[in-house]
Amino acid sequence: MKRFAILFVLTALWSIGLACSNRRDVPYKDNVEKALQQADLKDVTVAEDRDKNTIALGGTLHSEEAKAKAAEVAKSAANTRIIANEISIQPVGAEAEAKGAAAALDDGIENNYKAALITSRLGKQHISYTAKNGVLTLTGKVRTVEERHQAEQLAIATPHVQQVLNQIDVNR
Repeated sequence: MKRFAILFVLTALWSIGLACSNRRDVPYKDNVEKALQQADLKDVTVAEDRDKNTIALGGTLHSEEAKAKAAEVAKSAANTRIIANEISIQPVGAEAEAKGAAAALDDGIENNYKAALITSRLGKQHISYTAKNGVLTLTGKVRTVEERHQAEQLAIATPHVQQVLNQIDVNR
């Protein structure tokens, strides 16, 4: 009886430890896709990067309200994942113009961010960046946590940036 009690306690502790372990390993892509389908947002694509704890939303919608709704739905279904809302807004009847304008804005974001890095003396760090529908994603390596934070603050201050996804690593 005593062995059974000990075995039961050990099994319970192991189960609790497993339940409290890192939730990064749990995939949320299917949950997000189902939630978007239920919200009638079928044109939204979902990509998940568990290593970076992110879910990227893509595709095309016809209004800012629909884009905001998609982000809200994804956040509620993605638990602790960071949502990168890269959905393109293309109003009905103006799709080609909207696509061209978004590409031009993204180019402008990248050029402005490059200039900010150079003037702040972070230009020689190994920072890469891409803009997609107003989301500026930062990658690469810097020497200190302060430089990582400075790179993010520069990105936030860059005109037309709607969201910053900071995936810069710090060399230790």
